[in-house]
Amino acid sequence: MLYVYWAAWGFCGGFIVEALQLSGAIRRARGWPWRRRGEPTLAPYLVSVLLRLIVGAVLAAGLGGEGQLGGPLSALVVGVAAPLIVEQLSRGALARAGGSGG
Repeated sequence: MLYVYWAAWGFCGGFIVEALQLSGAIRRARGWPWRRRGEPTLAPYLVSVLLRLIVGAVLAAGLGGEGQLGGPLSALVVGVAAPLIVEQLSRGALARAGGSGG
């Protein structure tokens, strides 16, 4: 049950970022961004948002469930920073793999 607690906070962090990004996109587009020519339609947009929220929730659940987070605020921050965390982890893994001869 503790993993669900951390996941919920990570999900909320991701939701905050997505809400702010959507707000900015609505202002720029002066309406729904998926209705503008050249922008993704609603379905791909929703899939991208859902994936972002899931990544934030999974990272927060994993870290929080293993005792690596101090409290709800840290899980919220993990949800906000999830794409950056994954990017940095993958860069480190690729650098180590490249440095060890492949």
